[in-house]
Amino acid sequence: MKTAVKTIILILLSLLMLAACGTQESEVFDLDLSIQSDKTDLEGVTIKYLRETGGQGIHYAGSEQVLGYEIGTVLGDLAMQRLKDVEKNLNCKFDIKYFSDTGSSYADYNNFRMNNAVGEYYCDIFCGVSDRFREDMKMGALMGLSELEDFIDFRNEDKWGRRNILEVLYWEDDIYGLIPMSWPASSVSYQGLTVVNEDLITSVNAVDPRDLFENGQWTWQTFRDSLEQYYVQEGSEVKQYAVTFQYSGDIGMVYMLSNGFRLAEKGPDGNYRSGLRSPQAMTAMNEALDIMNGPLSYTISINESHIDALNNGRTVFGVLHMAEYLENIVKVMTNFGIVAWPSGPDVDPGFIATSHFNLERAIVLSRFSPNIEAAAIALNALYEPFEEYPTTESIREFLYHTYFFDRRDADMYYDLFLNSQYSYFGTATWNTMFEWLDFNGSPAEYIESRLETVEEHISKEVAPSKRGVDSVWGE
Repeated sequence: MKTAVKTIILILLSLLMLAACGTQESEVFDLDLSIQSDKTDLEGVTIKYLRETGGQGIHYAGSEQVLGYEIGTVLGDLAMQRLKDVEKNLNCKFDIKYFSDTGSSYADYNNFRMNNAVGEYYCDIFCGVSDRFREDMKMGALMGLSELEDFIDFRNEDKWGRRNILEVLYWEDDIYGLIPMSWPASSVSYQGLTVVNEDLITSVNAVDPRDLFENGQWTWQTFRDSLEQYYVQEGSEVKQYAVTFQYSGDIGMVYMLSNGFRLAEKGPDGNYRSGLRSPQAMTAMNEALDIMNGPLSYTISINESHIDALNNGRTVFGVLHMAEYLENIVKVMTNFGIVAWPSGPDVDPGFIATSHFNLERAIVLSRFSPNIEAAAIALNALYEPFEEYPTTESIREFLYHTYFFDRRDADMYYDLFLNSQYSYFGTATWNTMFEWLDFNGSPAEYIESRLETVEEHISKEVAPSKRGVDSVWGE
């Protein structure tokens, strides 16, 4: 049942629609689905589907693509056949428009939002960057998926994405979007991926960090012990650094996350508050500041291209966004590995965590679609797992054989995403992972100076999403 908040939003939205467009009939689900021999007939309906092509590595193909896969590839062929099969079996037609917003106009997103504001239909389904749908979600213009539960199995987290990953698409008492999680390489997006130059590990006769991780020995202390070994200097020339960060903020991010820091957590009173209150945060801040400014700081390179350093053999470790990895490392490096950032003292060995500030392939349905039931049914059928890759395990195998040298890398690449948390990109909450690095004072002073502002933001922007997760899943 919808909450009072959503009811008020929808009432206000309806009044706006009446003012702009005149009297309209109330929305009803009245599609006459013909069921014969257990076959659903959508009666030839055309479903308008907008997709941003984007630029996310292995599933980016400009305009020459089908549902995010390059035409002529194995996955592209599977997607093309699936599209044909769904149209034939359900008696419907997808009208798919691919667009690329490379500038600052974001025309289709803006048009979608403007049409929503006056209650007008723009498309049935929209696939794009998640944070550009947040305002549409708040105003009640997206379809809450609990209202469509009879038509789309959004609770299948292997197919549509885990709740921690989809947090950006929750609001108050419902979920308003999904990702095609069961389609290989179609939805993965996160930052905090640690790439290892395996040739350099061998050259200094060091233990492979992946082996240390598997043995539960990949910790902050082990990492400290290794920094001087990884660093190589000949005369006045630095041959290789232990780790390179292009942005100093990445240091704060990986240390905070690897010690179990949560941007927002539920307090004893049931309300959500900043994770800055936690001892994990203070421990991570002190460790990162000492690594950055202490006696081992000479082994760390900051503010140079981590990608160039990895590709040119000038650093053992680089911390990247997965898109940077797919677009640069995979295509250039011939011997690399992937590992989580070493775990801190307040978590168990083997702990892994990353963050995502956007989902690049979020799929939403418009509340103003005249074909909402049909769109949900067709969407659910379209993104069934491919017969060739029916399980998460088979997807991992595909990734291994296609993009990695070691099965451990494929597993880590996938597991890092599954254990990522939404970082509220561009907000006061997200900033708490790193802005203390440049604060003129101690971590304790930083926390005291920021806590009130951060928790006010959490109350307005983060807690409603958290409550949405709790409401949908009964937590």
